[in-house]
Amino acid sequence: MKQQTLKGCRILELSTTHATSFAAELLRLQGAYVEKVSLKQPFFCDSQKVLTSSVQTVSEWDIVLTDDSMWRYACFPKAVTVFINFHSFQTGDERELQVKAGWLKESEQETSPSIAIGGFPASLLVAAHIAFVTVCQLLEGRRESTVVVHVASILASALHGRLFTKEEQEIVPMMLTPAVDGHLFIGAPSDEQWAFLTRWAQLDLPTCTTQFERWLQKSDIEASLSKWSSSQLRQELMTLGQTFRLPFANVQSHQEVIQCPQHKSRGFIEQQRIIRSPWIMSKGLAANQPFSFTSFKELQIVDLTAMWAGPYCTRLFADLGATVIKIEAPHRPDGIRGKSGSTPFFEELNRNKKSVVLDLNVEEDKEILLRLIEDSHIVVNNFSPRVMGNFGLTDDVLQLHNASIIHASLSAFGQTGPYRDYVGYGSTLESMSGIVAQTLDHTGTPTLPLFSISDMLAGVMGAFSIILALYEQTTTHAAYMIDVSQYEVATMVAWVPYKHTSDASCVKTMHKCDDNIIEETPNSWQVQKGRAPYFGEHTTYYKTHYSKEKRDSL
Repeated sequence: MKQQTLKGCRILELSTTHATSFAAELLRLQGAYVEKVSLKQPFFCDSQKVLTSSVQTVSEWDIVLTDDSMWRYACFPKAVTVFINFHSFQTGDERELQVKAGWLKESEQETSPSIAIGGFPASLLVAAHIAFVTVCQLLEGRRESTVVVHVASILASALHGRLFTKEEQEIVPMMLTPAVDGHLFIGAPSDEQWAFLTRWAQLDLPTCTTQFERWLQKSDIEASLSKWSSSQLRQELMTLGQTFRLPFANVQSHQEVIQCPQHKSRGFIEQQRIIRSPWIMSKGLAANQPFSFTSFKELQIVDLTAMWAGPYCTRLFADLGATVIKIEAPHRPDGIRGKSGSTPFFEELNRNKKSVVLDLNVEEDKEILLRLIEDSHIVVNNFSPRVMGNFGLTDDVLQLHNASIIHASLSAFGQTGPYRDYVGYGSTLESMSGIVAQTLDHTGTPTLPLFSISDMLAGVMGAFSIILALYEQTTTHAAYMIDVSQYEVATMVAWVPYKHTSDASCVKTMHKCDDNIIEETPNSWQVQKGRAPYFGEHTTYYKTHYSKEKRDSL
């Protein structure tokens, strides 16, 4: 199921870091030819590349990826040069990236080392941004140009949710708990879900109907739930919880991930190896009018997303100049807004967008949405798979109103498979994917990461899939449907250590970080005159704010 979007594209990789190697591999998976100058032991994702020991500058390269400053200003005629700036990082390896970015979680024991996120999340997050901006440059035809990707900016952005959304940190319960045969993630973020969970688990606790009251009784709640779950089987609890729309998840081992029915059904893993990108792209019929891309400023995107992954995906296009119209329901605004109606994190995720309020259960409002889609190029949603169909907004309906529409769905588990209707937050997906199983405290017990890294990574992977569809559309003129599975994205993060070494025992020791590495908060948005443009440069003004009056900002 190999994608051929970039077939014929020639890439030269001059890298010393895992992040750049990952980026080249993501592009290779789309059909590009990758030649890597390798002066040391290759990383696992280099196995399908052509490895050489010298640079053929006379060759015609379309893309040059480099994190080595000596090649930043080298002359590669007709090539897009992407320079990955690891300024302030000494080695650029995974451990250093997490430590310096402030990603480590403090251990419960002061004398124990801090806890790093399992897998290679920092390297893969940087890689996905590199791959995205590379195809952006190709789409705009910016040959003989240089774009700089600032690693510190990307890694700092990942912490915005934790730094700016205090309410999200107080959700109780969102926890790991023991079961008879392992660990389970339990979540009940809404008051209604909590009320159901208390009846199901028969919790004998004082009334705590609000999130604040639950936060005050966090220790008692977690102790009671642990006692309840410890006599039951993980799979039974997860299945029943998901039946009632609770984001429960097994903490799965690597072998359990391989055997997962959802991955088997979607053909993501075969013979113990990931065989495709974490999305499924299908092509519709060609439109009568050819698609001609000239500038991101001419793109219009209908944004039906909420929370973190979806809004981050569309914000990347808003930062590039696209018109992004965010749709919210009057009775259900974006949950990141918080009780105040807006938070710094919400404004960060939705900067440079326009806003409109539509109730898609109302026929008049749905007609307004369809008129917006007629004038747009892309529609993005992160609903559960059933929701768009319930609104009558199937792919057939969207293509009837716009024959060349790109429709991307960023659901938790994908549009197909036995888990398609399961609900999931970042912690759900990190538990299922194997990330949590590799994120160990000083006793070797699985623990949740400091923040939900899978959310941000799913967002940029979604943006990467959309830009690939745009690139392909310039020649096919067809509509595209993109099915992004956030579960598959998280699985890629957790998969790396097992591919990197055949000794499974090495997985635990790979992520013990040296706390003596100097932790620092990088000045992510420092402006330097005379530099090349870098990915992430932006203004932070969010153009319109949420209004209770429907359509007032349309």
